[in-house]
Amino acid sequence: MAQAEKKGGLLRKSSANKKPLKEKVVLMYDEIFMTEDPSKCNPRFWEELFLMKVNLEYLEGKLESLDGEELMKIKDNINSLFQRCIRALGEEHPIRVVNALQTLCALIRGVHQKNKSTSGFDIINMLMGFDKAEMCMKNLMESLDSLLCAEGSESLKSLCLKLLLCLVTVTDNISQNTILEYVMINSIFEAILQILSNPPSRREHGYEAVVLLALLVNYRKYESVNPYIVKLSIIDDEATLNGMGLVVAQALSEYNRQYKDKEEEHQSGFFSTLTNMVGSMFIADADEKISVQTNAAILLALYEAVHLNRNFITVLAQSHPEIGLVTMPVSPVPTTPVTPLGTTPPSSDVISTVELPLDADVQTSNLLITFLKYSSIVMQDTKDEHRLHSGKLCLIILTCIAEDQYANAFLHDDNMNFRVNLHRMPMRHRKKAADKNLPCRPLVCAVLDLMVEFIITHMMKEFPMDLYVRCIQIVHKLLCYQKKCRVRLHYTWRELWSALINLLKFLMSNETVLLAKHNIFTLALMVVNLFNMFITYGDTFLPTPSSYDELYYEIIRMHQSFDNLYSMVLRLSTNTGQWKEPASKVTHALVNIRAIINHFNPKIESYAAVNHISQLSEEQLQDGLDQYERYSEQHKEAAFFKELVRSISINVRRNLAFNTFSQEALLKEFSTIS
Repeated sequence: MAQAEKKGGLLRKSSANKKPLKEKVVLMYDEIFMTEDPSKCNPRFWEELFLMKVNLEYLEGKLESLDGEELMKIKDNINSLFQRCIRALGEEHPIRVVNALQTLCALIRGVHQKNKSTSGFDIINMLMGFDKAEMCMKNLMESLDSLLCAEGSESLKSLCLKLLLCLVTVTDNISQNTILEYVMINSIFEAILQILSNPPSRREHGYEAVVLLALLVNYRKYESVNPYIVKLSIIDDEATLNGMGLVVAQALSEYNRQYKDKEEEHQSGFFSTLTNMVGSMFIADADEKISVQTNAAILLALYEAVHLNRNFITVLAQSHPEIGLVTMPVSPVPTTPVTPLGTTPPSSDVISTVELPLDADVQTSNLLITFLKYSSIVMQDTKDEHRLHSGKLCLIILTCIAEDQYANAFLHDDNMNFRVNLHRMPMRHRKKAADKNLPCRPLVCAVLDLMVEFIITHMMKEFPMDLYVRCIQIVHKLLCYQKKCRVRLHYTWRELWSALINLLKFLMSNETVLLAKHNIFTLALMVVNLFNMFITYGDTFLPTPSSYDELYYEIIRMHQSFDNLYSMVLRLSTNTGQWKEPASKVTHALVNIRAIINHFNPKIESYAAVNHISQLSEEQLQDGLDQYERYSEQHKEAAFFKELVRSISINVRRNLAFNTFSQEALLKEFSTIS
């Protein structure tokens, strides 16, 4: 018997004598693409259509193949199809609902694809008709809300979320997606929260729910009142906030685990042996090869939660077991498709469907630790634009955390000590620290370690000036809290001082190259003022009197670097060039440091015997060292977030692969239906 094969809606028989036959659903689509109303000849046309298995490829391809004028001719039929799909969402028969959801996805994507051309017709009018758009979208959003909140099929919920993601991401710039006005008016915010607060729903749909929320929050956020921003900022339900935190933590943990696996693979392989043989000459290249695709969508969701909702700060410190140190329970293979429309995030983004129980024998972790580890990986390589943006977002999140009073309280809490194994960039002049030798310390030590690590590993030709500024600002904000609350942190401050001095040396030795692109005096001033902060207020937050001795010793030991910096800024501040004013500020800021050097340098050999340091005179103190400008997204970061959300929208849309949907699995799930 001749075998039938299916391609593009055609049923082909191996016999060459017969013409290819079209599937019935394709024939019905063809009727919709005629100018006549298809239900005239067949009153049951729409009823039958939604019992047919959807051919997404054919329907979407057909829409894309027509020009604007041709599409306008069949506008009434497209409107009818869209409205019938919405009506079918209220049906009891789940197969009809599934087919309606998929058809809506194909319609929205197909019509939006046409809008990229010069035809210029209005998408809302094409899909629904202006006169019925408001009612159509109200009914659609209400149906999706009901399906997401019901206790029914998980596959249906998954499809609803995919339809919403499809709707949000059809345009690169989501703020230009006019249909989202209706999603603002007919909010599905509560449905998203319900998914996040319910453990079974969260395990199935948490990732998509969090990404969807992050995107909706960014719709015209600077131009109008976005209800999703307002509602996200006032959530105080513990289960919901913890649910959101768990989704983010597991996505970031999975990334960290994959990176660690790849790192171990490389270290145990031939490449590692080769690099050892040649003295690690190519160690930077080896590091680049083990990069794993970052997850900007989840990072954006974490940022919005931290930035908008003060209650979420408590979630950062919620303890959970260290993911990766626990043996994962084996999950049964699901009989239903978890992501029927194929919006499974890239392999780096897939989260575990198992939430781990607490175990007294396991090293505990929390969302902040997981995020710090993630940041330490992402911030290693900033040459790639995508990773540069991820690194910047990590630093923005840390900036928000460093400004928050409650976050600082648990960061500096002596009773909350953790062993945080940050990833360190391989460098020839240092050995890799053994995990077991890591001390348990307050979490702020890990934040400072991360900042020091960044400072010493990114002094390069393509200098990431913006990231350095953010890095120094974070350190300054933490010091302001320590000074204000008189927190005496037992930290190896010398490592920070040494890193800062090396940064100044780098700025000076590359003055010509860097000044062509950056105002390096802004950064130099910030670094010098950090030293001024230690000199002026160190007695309120340095752990011991000997710490002060170490500070002065470090300044005197490296006096040549400060002398050179003074010579450089003095030279530029006495000229009439563009750098006169910023260089003058650095000259003034160096007063304290130069006073210390000039006072102690003649007695450098007897410095070790000095136990008490005389205080500087009142006029030498700098004003405003313990003050800082608070972070403001709208005024300074709007362009960055607009571009970031654009890239996330494109990436999410790219991963909405329709052809992975399994009708057979759905039929199995709905097998109880007669």
